[in-house]
Amino acid sequence: MALLVEALPEACMTGTFRSHGGVALAVTVVGLLAAAFSLMKGFQWLHEELAAERAGHAAPLRHPARGWILGAWVLAPPAWLYCEDIFLFRMYGKAECFASFAYAQQIVTHGWIVLVAVLTLLYFGRVVFSRR
Repeated sequence: MALLVEALPEACMTGTFRSHGGVALAVTVVGLLAAAFSLMKGFQWLHEELAAERAGHAAPLRHPARGWILGAWVLAPPAWLYCEDIFLFRMYGKAECFASFAYAQQIVTHGWIVLVAVLTLLYFGRVVFSRR
C-alpha cells in the first residue's frame, strides 16, 4: 500500500470514477474470470486431443467454440478499453489522474496481447504447426 501511495497522487487514492468505480471493478473481475475459464477450456481441449490421439480415435471438433472464444477476446477488451476511456473516464474521471489511468490501460493492453497470443497457440497451435 505504501508503494501505491507514493506512485499515485492523493486525489487518485479515493477512486477515479467516483460513483462509477464499481463498473470498472466488476468488468475487471468478470474479465479475469473469463480469462481463467478460457485458459482452462484450452487445456481441457488440448488434453482431449492428446487422449484421443493416444487412443487412436478422432478428437472432437472444437474449432467453432475455439473461434468464438478467441474472437470474443480479440474484440471485447479493446472495445471495453475504448468505452472506459471515451465515456467513463472523460465523464467521471479526475483530470489529475489521467496519467495513472493511461498507464493502467497500457498495462492491461499488454496483458491482453499476451492472453490472445497464448490462447491462439493453445487453441490452434497444433493445427498450425501440424506436420500432417
